[in-house]
Amino acid sequence: MSGNTKLLAKVAAPLVLGSAALLGAMHHWEDQRLVVYADKLAGGLPTYCSGRTQPPRPVGERLTQAQCDTIDRQTATEYGRAVLVCIPADRFDQNSLDAFTLFAINVGKQGACGSRAAQLLRDGNREAACKALARGPDGRPVWSFAGGVFVQGLQNRRQYEANWCFKLAEAG
Repeated sequence: MSGNTKLLAKVAAPLVLGSAALLGAMHHWEDQRLVVYADKLAGGLPTYCSGRTQPPRPVGERLTQAQCDTIDRQTATEYGRAVLVCIPADRFDQNSLDAFTLFAINVGKQGACGSRAAQLLRDGNREAACKALARGPDGRPVWSFAGGVFVQGLQNRRQYEANWCFKLAEAG
């Protein structure tokens, strides 16, 4: 086992991959779609369920609610695991894990793991990491552009993720 895998096995037991809160946020921000569509913000990339693009499916293909629910749970778990591989599990509580997972689902695993926010969280600076999900060091929006054009809806999502990350999970 790698170092992070061992850490995941030891520390992450109380963390839930694909939590109900995360699935609800995915449905809110991605809008669960049962028909594959060409996502204009992603250059026409065929997209389905709550933002899934892989494996590719033909535009117009119909999925059932049960299929999308399963795909969304798999997506949340897959991206949550990816985040836990690149950021030590002991840096997270449930809210920050869910926020970083939602971020990764939108910007990609490599984008999320290579982000300034991930580096700050790896370094143990949660406050700065949460802020960095939505803003650069100069205060300007980050991860809020499609095709080089600022998209307010993406910035709204980034701010939601940052606020969620800041919220300390209640003990319990």
